[in-house]
Amino acid sequence: MPKPLSIAILADIHGLLPPLEAVLEAVSTNPPDAIIIAGDFLGGPQPLEVLARLQSLKCRFILGNGEVYMLRMRHGNAPDTWWTHRQFDMGRWVYHQLSADVFDLLDRLEEQIVFSLPGTRPFRVVHGSPWDVNKLVFPDKNPQDLSRALAMIPEQVLIFAHNHLPGIFIREGKLAVNPGSAGNNLNGDPRASYATLSWDGVGWNPELHYVAYDLDATVEAFRITGFLDANRPLSRAFLQSVLTAENTALEYIQFASDRAIKAGYNGFSAVPDTIWLEAEAAFPWRYEF
Repeated sequence: MPKPLSIAILADIHGLLPPLEAVLEAVSTNPPDAIIIAGDFLGGPQPLEVLARLQSLKCRFILGNGEVYMLRMRHGNAPDTWWTHRQFDMGRWVYHQLSADVFDLLDRLEEQIVFSLPGTRPFRVVHGSPWDVNKLVFPDKNPQDLSRALAMIPEQVLIFAHNHLPGIFIREGKLAVNPGSAGNNLNGDPRASYATLSWDGVGWNPELHYVAYDLDATVEAFRITGFLDANRPLSRAFLQSVLTAENTALEYIQFASDRAIKAGYNGFSAVPDTIWLEAEAAFPWRYEF
């Protein structure tokens, strides 16, 4: 009996090579017919290494919001604060790692694709939602967003990502799958995750997979690349988020923003640098780096 057709779907790798390698090792135990990367493959300490590894496997890519941000910076339509404020250090650091060839690749990618293998039904892959690459869809908290997404597409299967929360959902007779993050899930489980779709001759059968990986190697990647020291305090929050599977980065941004408001700042689009940096000493960190 022939092996069923299958597809592996990875998302939100965020430039983290150690968890990606662990996920790819797991994927290789039952090699799929295709690998799709549902956005946000850059955006961390090893963006070029991650991209090269995925390109070596001839993966199919779509843009995530992180890649869209890189293109906005490249094409001169990013907000001024992205260039001037310390809150956006990480984005600038990643931007300066990228070559013209990488930007040419990003320019060719789409924000969503419809994909199929011969003899199978097509499915749609987006990063955030079908209408906005940066839209966070939370099927349990805001079910109307998933309903809207499924109603917008003619396909019976939607792959979405961006919120780092793996899940499988059946709504309005359609299937939605979030592979989670192959590097930084935010569900309290620090393992990496990915999804597979297997074709049974009638429809796609989804499965989520969780992979433990070397967290110490990830900490080391933050350090040896210079990413951690160059982009503190947000890089520190990002690393703590990796270790705890909690959204420490968002917590830090809110913490610093609240301090700015208390200091009398209002209507700001970025936290003033002095407050942004001083907030690190007051934030309730769980790890010292």
